[in-house]
Amino acid sequence: MKIREATTQDKATWNTFVDTEYGSFLQYYDWKHVFENRGYTYIPLLAENNAIELVGILPIIREKRFLSSILHSDARTEGLLLKSNLADMERYEVISAFSEYVDAHYSDGCSRFTLRERLPLAEEMSEEPDTALIDNGFRFRYDKQAHLPCTFILKLKQPFEENIWKGLWSHKFRQKINKIKRSGAVVIHDRELNYVDDFIDMFFENCKRHGTTPPTREQVMFELHTFRDRVKLYFALLDNQPIVALLCYYSASTCCLWEMGSYEKDTDNATLLCYTAAIEEACNTGYKFADLGFTSTPGLAFFKEHFRANRIPFTVYEKRFSIPRTIMETAPRVIKAAWHDKTYLWKKRHRLWDRIIHW
Repeated sequence: MKIREATTQDKATWNTFVDTEYGSFLQYYDWKHVFENRGYTYIPLLAENNAIELVGILPIIREKRFLSSILHSDARTEGLLLKSNLADMERYEVISAFSEYVDAHYSDGCSRFTLRERLPLAEEMSEEPDTALIDNGFRFRYDKQAHLPCTFILKLKQPFEENIWKGLWSHKFRQKINKIKRSGAVVIHDRELNYVDDFIDMFFENCKRHGTTPPTREQVMFELHTFRDRVKLYFALLDNQPIVALLCYYSASTCCLWEMGSYEKDTDNATLLCYTAAIEEACNTGYKFADLGFTSTPGLAFFKEHFRANRIPFTVYEKRFSIPRTIMETAPRVIKAAWHDKTYLWKKRHRLWDRIIHW
């Protein structure tokens, strides 16, 4: 088994592997340019067998922090993608080879490596730890009670009206959609990115409400133009004014409903209307799946359950290279959260204690 960093010459082979193995849009090679534009180091690792056949990919981000760096293969990179017909022993060998290569070449100066493993289009996926990752020093980080984090994958079958709208979705759910339509809301498809400034403004408002730091406007534009042929914007308009925006990315088989934006928190189900429009168009244009995106909170999971998609776990693993570096990297974030929310330490006490005792 050979592990190496992919180069520009490997781009076509890499992307074909993503398509043929039903990987995620977020695993395409050109994310390298997006992350490097944002100041990160992007490490696209690939595994080849003795016949020089591609059997797995692992995109990793190296992020510089105050006194150390972290490695992560997260919701923006989708983690491991392995050839689907590998035998159990072959799969074990590939994962072990990836882990050993990362340890040998990238762990120096890093506090930890967080890896999310997800089979995006699987019928079922176990919530049990992956033996290969555990044997290679990773600890399992997944909330089995809440079944989070996860994503939701909806199988698409034409015609939409018969198989999804009436055949899958509940009458009550359809009533919600029809109610917002009767209020005068309509959805437009912005393939030419004419409303891109509105989308960015609405996306920034979402980030502000959730306390997250978005990329800059220039970085968002760079990302959208990097994937110009694989991106669509959907807007719900009321009285010709945008109230909800939805960014969708597309792989060969899948429409990924990726990023939302809105000026106000309460959008009277206009978000559902946008999702429905994107799913309907994906179905009618021949896509096989709709990926409702990374989901980390119970509230967001409840919203996406309306669409009756298959719930697919993101199983999270963490390997710590240095306990002191991990403490130094984590402490400022915890202190900041506790400063803004006086109940933070109490609310997160079980999770924090688990992290302390399970180094």
